[in-house]
Amino acid sequence: MNQRPLVRDRNFLVFWGTQTFSVLGDSFSVVAFPLLMLEATGSLLQMGLLTSVMAAGSLSMGLVGGAIVDRFDRRRLLIACDVARLLLFAAVPVCWAIDPQVWLLFVVAGVASVFGQLFQITYITAVPTLVGRERVAEANGKLQATASLASIGGPALAGLVAAAAGVTAAIAIDAATFGISALGLLAVRLSRTAPAGTVDRAGLGQDLRTGFVTGARFLWRHPVLRVLTVFLTITTFVTYGMTDVIIYQVRHGLGQGETVVGYVMAAAAVGTCVAAALSAWLRRRLGFGALWLGAMTLCGAAAGVLALGQHVLVIGAAVLGFWFGLMLAAVSSMSLRQMVTPDALLGRVTAAFWTIHYSLAPLGAAALTAAADRFGAARPLLAVAVVYLGVVGVAFFTPVRSRNPEALAVG
Repeated sequence: MNQRPLVRDRNFLVFWGTQTFSVLGDSFSVVAFPLLMLEATGSLLQMGLLTSVMAAGSLSMGLVGGAIVDRFDRRRLLIACDVARLLLFAAVPVCWAIDPQVWLLFVVAGVASVFGQLFQITYITAVPTLVGRERVAEANGKLQATASLASIGGPALAGLVAAAAGVTAAIAIDAATFGISALGLLAVRLSRTAPAGTVDRAGLGQDLRTGFVTGARFLWRHPVLRVLTVFLTITTFVTYGMTDVIIYQVRHGLGQGETVVGYVMAAAAVGTCVAAALSAWLRRRLGFGALWLGAMTLCGAAAGVLALGQHVLVIGAAVLGFWFGLMLAAVSSMSLRQMVTPDALLGRVTAAFWTIHYSLAPLGAAALTAAADRFGAARPLLAVAVVYLGVVGVAFFTPVRSRNPEALAVG
């Protein structure tokens, strides 16, 4: 059956636009809230505590969010998450105009991170019902390309707004982006938005207690998802602190200034966006196994170049290559989960994967940056290269190498 191209599908275009605004709002928060905390307290410790509160909120929702998503209407959940964040963030500039209260930042940041994580889980599960499972790779590529641009441009724009009109103005704009997203979602229609039918309150309570286990069990039973979850958890452990180490390498290893750091990180943005745009086409041409293994090999090779490179252009090219491979691997694995997971389980499987996937990331970031501080950036980056190439070497002998792993049976 001939289908309308996604770029001419009004339903998808509206969803695409609303998701971009939502990511823009999230990326504003990354800069605006720490800046306001620093402005209010002058304390780096308080900034770190605020970041920890946000991380804890995301993790807590990761444990139970899948069960919520699999029980309730997904479009309504997306709208509710946007409206909740609109109200939460709008409270900050209003409060600051009357009587600034630092405790409010902790409350808003923590609760908003809960709704933000629930939005992300719901968004992933909504894509197959929006475009059909056969087109999730194409849709993910488009969504991730603009999301990458928004997540990169958002912090820069937030900084400009904060400098020109104050940090609370940036937070007010942040709130407005969620309002725009909610209004757009009102016009979106999903083919099936309530996967479990009518909500059984007792059943929901049981799902909240066991939902993570249910999702993790499905991941373990699928021969490819099991391997991907293990390997991506390992690589995330050594990747989470990469940005900090690269910045350190450019500043101290090469003796360059902040402007060059900006150019190097812009190369990461270019690699991410190009990979997202090409991911669906490459998946059709190469198949899953060759694409994923090739992307991870590229990451390993690029990390090696980052460790040994002594010229800023070489570093920039390696950064572009690393993030190109990282995005290709991410989009292909996410699309595979969406394709092989039954709709009624997709929320729990997505939440379980993200919780496992990022469980070791903070520890890995601390370890990588501590090693760079003690030994310089070259050795830790070489270790990252070895881990990535080691994963590829082992994964080659697993079902991950399959061209169409979505056809494999769940064990």
